[in-house]
Parts: sequence; structure tokens; C-alpha cells
Amino acid sequence: MIKCAILGYGFIGAVHAATLKKVQGAELVAVIENDRSKWSGVTRGNIDVDGMGSLDVPFYESIERMQNELEVDCISICLPTYLHRSFAEQAFAAGLHVVCEKPMALTVNDCDAMIAAARRSGKQLFIAQCIRFWPEYAELKKIHDAGLLGAPLSLRLHRLSGMPSWGGENSWFFQQDKSGGCLFDLHVHDIDYANYLLGKPRALFARGIKLANNTNAAVVSQYHYENGMLCTLEGSWLYFSGFKMSYAAVYEKGQVEYDSTQSPALKLWKNGASAPEILSVANTDGYVEQYNYFIDCLENGQAPKAVLPESTRLSIELALAESKSISEGRIIEL
Repeated sequence: MIKCAILGYGFIGAVHAATLKKVQGAELVAVIENDRSKWSGVTRGNIDVDGMGSLDVPFYESIERMQNELEVDCISICLPTYLHRSFAEQAFAAGLHVVCEKPMALTVNDCDAMIAAARRSGKQLFIAQCIRFWPEYAELKKIHDAGLLGAPLSLRLHRLSGMPSWGGENSWFFQQDKSGGCLFDLHVHDIDYANYLLGKPRALFARGIKLANNTNAAVVSQYHYENGMLCTLEGSWLYFSGFKMSYAAVYEKGQVEYDSTQSPALKLWKNGASAPEILSVANTDGYVEQYNYFIDCLENGQAPKAVLPESTRLSIELALAESKSISEGRIIEL
């Protein structure tokens, strides 16, 4: 049994807590949160996750206080992005495996420091890019890698939401230097998935919208690949109609399309067919599936090949290139 603790009990910390209750081989034994007002409540965000509620585990104000009383194997860092590096280094120094929420960090240097700290400690670093494990996205990866529909022609990815208002109007979300804005907080999911599915593009171009304080609130980007395929990604905090994630992947012999707001949500069109096939996937979500994978890696002493930190580092490199493209108004060669 892998004993787990959560560091940070805001919205995403509550999501991790609810998820760990569902994962065999894992036991949530503690929460670390220095804001005592959060100890008795649950912060709700832009999606609902079954099982979010009160916790029957002890709360602590620091890693040190927890370790004075408990033995813990792995800690899940659910803190604001600008704190990821420092607390990952602290957790590795304390001899803990680390699950770190996305995005990995706001700079490549911080990503490299986290990877180096993991190597020095001999512990594992898992970055919670849950879309790699989300059933509908995992299904597309399977179809793509097997070449079932021939060569890819285009990929369109959308991740749309209202503002992350659960942190309040002065939240760290709305401070570019702490969150990276929508580009790093929301859009990074699709950046990471495009990287995971297609690999590193040769170049990219992006346009964005900023809030009054210069925090990114929306972005549309285009990735350029050597084979000439089209790849566009849109992320936004400015939608009024609720959270939506979707993709459309077109190949020589067919198309796969997913829309989280539709039922059925996942469809496959094949050349010559008069109607789409409805694809079924497991009744689970990426939060559970990524933890199933992380725990299996820990139990078997294996590196997380499906989400190596070096690959999520590349996703941060791409996010930074998009930011540069927005600010300079030009194509960025990679």
C-alpha cells in the first residue's frame, strides 16, 4: 500500500483527495495546508468530481510536522504553479516520491531543477498531465499509434472554460508571474497532448488575449510539422457556456471526434461509411487512471514511461514558445 499525502487543499487538492479514495493500492493518510480555513471545507472549481467532500485524515501545516507523526511514501503537490519547484525539491529532500500538478513549472530551468532533484533523491517524479490518461484521449492515442486510419492530416484541440473564479478576484490565477494565465493553467493540457500524440513541431505561431493586468486569458495556436499536417489548439477562460474539452483528428482513412458536452461524445467516421461509429471507453476519468498508473509504477519500481518528466518539460518549452510568439507577433522556430 502506497501511503500518500496531499500538499495544498484548494480545488485541485480536493480533486486529488477524492481520486485517491478510488485507487487500489493507494491510501490517503494526510493533507498539508497552512491555511487552516481550508481544513473544514471543500473548494469547488470548473468541474465536478465524485467523492469531493470532508476528509477523515489529519491536516498539518508543513511537511516536517507531518513526518514527525506519520510515515508517507508519496506527496501530491497541489499548490500554485510558481511554488512547484521549491516544494518538489523540499519533498525530494525529505525522501518522498512526488506527484506534481500541471503545469510542471513556469520555466524550463525550474523543470530541470525538479528533474535533477528527483535523480539525486532516487525518487520518482510524476507530472499530473491527466489528459494523457483521459479515456477518450487515450483511445485516440491508441488509434494513432496503431496507424488504423492511415497518415494524420489535421488535429484540432479545444479547452474552453469560464474564469477560474473560485480563488477570488485577487487569486494567484490572475497573476501572470504566478500562474502563467490561461496559457499555462488550461491550454497547457492540449499543448501536452499534441506533444504526446505528434511529437515536437518544427515551429509554431500563437495569438492571445490579455486581461487588463496583462495576464493571458485566451490563446489560439498553430503547430507546424515537417509533414505539413494542420494542428490548431484553442484555450480560453472567456467562455460563458461552461467547461468544454474537445478534439477532431482527421486521417487519410477517417476521423475521430470527441466533445465532452455531447452524448454520445466519441465518434469515429471511416471512409465510405454512411454514419459514424460510436466508440465506447471505460467509465472512468484521467484523474483515476493517472493515479492507477503512478501507483503501479511505485509498486513495481518503474519509471513513468507514459509521462516522463522530460516529456512534460518539453510541453513547458512549447508553452513558453507560444508566449513568445504572442508577445513578438511572429512564428517561432523550434
